[in-house]
Amino acid sequence: GKRVEMSVRSVRSIKSILHSSFNQAIIDGLVKVNPTLSVKVKGKKNREYSDEMLFLTEEECEQLITYLNSEVDPMYRFLAPIAFMGIYYGLRRSELLGLKWDAIDYKSGHIRIEHTVVRVKTVESKDNTKTKNSRRNLALFPTAVKVLDIIRRDQEKDKEYWGDAYMNKEGYVFVRGDGSYIDPDYLSKTFSKMTKRFGRPEITFHKLRHTCASLLISKGWDVKRVQYWLGHSDIQTTLSIYAHYNKMQSNLNSEDMDILTKDVEKLFA
Repeated sequence: GKRVEMSVRSVRSIKSILHSSFNQAIIDGLVKVNPTLSVKVKGKKNREYSDEMLFLTEEECEQLITYLNSEVDPMYRFLAPIAFMGIYYGLRRSELLGLKWDAIDYKSGHIRIEHTVVRVKTVESKDNTKTKNSRRNLALFPTAVKVLDIIRRDQEKDKEYWGDAYMNKEGYVFVRGDGSYIDPDYLSKTFSKMTKRFGRPEITFHKLRHTCASLLISKGWDVKRVQYWLGHSDIQTTLSIYAHYNKMQSNLNSEDMDILTKDVEKLFA
């Protein structure tokens, strides 16, 4: 048959599935080694997954949101609540833009992630979540309630201003001033321009998901809790983030080594 070219991302995804399958086969005693360990996926964007997992520290998250709420670059102020949801909920771009007010249950204290908005060519289309695991109920914590209250208040002002011309009839949380969809590509490009001005050009919108994971890990969350919160369908993705976080921490905790060697310091006087 005709040979079909596959994207690097698709090949990497297939390799990940095979990797997990062979790991299970080893556990079941069917094979002794995982042949995918020696397989390297080559391509223009072929980098080790861990190298792509850059993230903001807890202090930098506060600095970023403070910057967005400041008068330094008012054109980026609309990104403040978006960055908040990206950092602390780890929402994908499509999940954030697909969040509706009726998915926020104030009574039970949960946010249902069950809808997405994506861009197909020049048409905005609404879709279900990426995978079954992406559909999840996340805790609605107090700070998030305050952020959402501000968004709702601003939307009420926009509705009053635009009147019958207001376009957000479906009740999306994140829209433009006139109620129209925020183009997913526009969000990514604007966010990247902002982080460049902020001084962290390597932080893309998707890196906020990695930031969220690192924050949760630092607070002692186990793998399964982080996997659920972020909606990872493959636990290997979550484990990769754990491995990267631990690798980063091993280079940061030099004070621990100073404390451990305090008693033998005198031997080298």
